[in-house]
Amino acid sequence: MNFETFRGRDVAEAVAAVKAAFGTNAVISSTRHVSNGKAGGFGTSFVEVRAAPGSERSAPSSSRTPAPFVREVMRRAQPHAPVVIPPAAAVPTTPTPPRSDPAMEAELRAVRAMLEELASATRPRGRAVAMLNAAGIEGALATELAQGASKLGKGGMELRKWLRTRIGSRLTVKASPVDGPGRRLIACVGPTGVGKTTTVAKLAARAHIDKERSVAVITLDTFRVGAVEQMRRFVELMDIPLHVANDRAQFAAALAKCEGADVVLVDTASRPPSDRVAMGMLAECLKTSTGRVIDVLLTVPAMIRARDVERLHSVYETCPPTGLVVTKLDETDQIGGTVHAAVRGKIPLVHLCKGARVPEDIEDATVESLLQALFPVMA
Repeated sequence: MNFETFRGRDVAEAVAAVKAAFGTNAVISSTRHVSNGKAGGFGTSFVEVRAAPGSERSAPSSSRTPAPFVREVMRRAQPHAPVVIPPAAAVPTTPTPPRSDPAMEAELRAVRAMLEELASATRPRGRAVAMLNAAGIEGALATELAQGASKLGKGGMELRKWLRTRIGSRLTVKASPVDGPGRRLIACVGPTGVGKTTTVAKLAARAHIDKERSVAVITLDTFRVGAVEQMRRFVELMDIPLHVANDRAQFAAALAKCEGADVVLVDTASRPPSDRVAMGMLAECLKTSTGRVIDVLLTVPAMIRARDVERLHSVYETCPPTGLVVTKLDETDQIGGTVHAAVRGKIPLVHLCKGARVPEDIEDATVESLLQALFPVMA
């Protein structure tokens, strides 16, 4: 019997991958929890399942399989305890839950929807789309990335590695602008609450402490309550000057005071992306800079949705991003929206942030690190 290895963020996802690859007649030999070996905030773990195809005459998946069956499969999938998942047709049905129990009805609907999705993804291309959707990559991009999957075999791990290669070929990275030569002006932009202020503080620490460059910070974030005080606490710890500006004239005056700084970091206003007035003011402020290389870093949370990314691209047309910073990687396990931001906007990845510690929780982005967070596999 030829066993293959499947991985998921938890037992449910790993077993779902087995069923997508081999159907409900699959044989599971073992499960185990695997860590990437990293300590601290960047450590991750996942579940690994060893499975093989069962009988060739596998019964088709039933959309009416009861929720207790799914729980029993996950309960029995213990290390070194082979489990044969019985055909759905052989599982006795249970009575329909009473209409007076809406929670049970909702649970059954969710399980049926999951099994219907697995049943519809019997071909490699369909399974590829399902895997991409589960990771948060949706719509036209998921369809585009799944093109060519029909040529693959039925192995789930083969499909996962193929998708990693497909996505990786569409991603680019660039060095951090604080490492670049010459005088720099770096502005962090993005929706409200994505961690722009913390990201600016991390970049300031990297430039000032690690690179020993002179740094100054200008904040345009006077709209959010407590934003200036938060930034002031950060810069005081690093002995970096802070300037506050409300409009183009004040920004130009603040920039003149930063003439001696190698790197000027700009914390932008925390306003909704739909506020095009704020975006227009930022563009006018940046135009006042002369003699500096300007970088605009689009800062997005790891859990951002694909449709929200599409809206951001139109908002930031006045200040086209030159790099992408992904924040809050520790708060989600579905980061497909960031792939939309990088691929659709053709924006190179610059930094990945996992946590709020300054300056520890920031690292240079690599294609492999993003793919590992998206579709984890053993090194």
